Amino acid sequence: IFMGSSNIADGAGRQLWDFKDGTLRGDRPAALKLYGYYQLNWNASVGAFFIVQSGQPWEAWSYEPYIALTTSTSDTNRYAEEAGSRRTPTHNQLDLNYTQDFRFAQRYNFQIALDLFNVFDTQTGYNYQPSVHTATFNTPRSYFDPRRLQLAARLQF
Repeated sequence: IFMGSSNIADGAGRQLWDFKDGTLRGDRPAALKLYGYYQLNWNASVGAFFIVQSGQPWEAWSYEPYIALTTSTSDTNRYAEEAGSRRTPTHNQLDLNYTQDFRFAQRYNFQIALDLFNVFDTQTGYNYQPSVHTATFNTPRSYFDPRRLQLAARLQF
């Protein structure tokens, strides 16, 4: 909840008792992570990483419940409902890896690694806009990264 020295207890709606008791932003009641790899016969390996996790808690912000106590029209950190009353959608993602080793001169290894992140391109939104008095209220401000391919080369000695 703490966002800076001039925010907490800085006027109506910003007190610690103003709907601040609830589910915190980092809460993930369910998260499942699975990892596995298989060593292939030709000095290579394949791997997979899968994650599914609960969405991020958030709440609406509005100055309206505090109109009788202030003339400010700023929604910032003025919770209009209990902290964490809402939750973003569940996110899942699958990442794959292929690594090939080329051994030479008995002590050197040249390695190529190919990583495919977010195979199904699940760009779940999070970090929702909490301010009721904005055109983008209840829409995500951030998304999980889109599908991405990464190639790496390593010389090991």
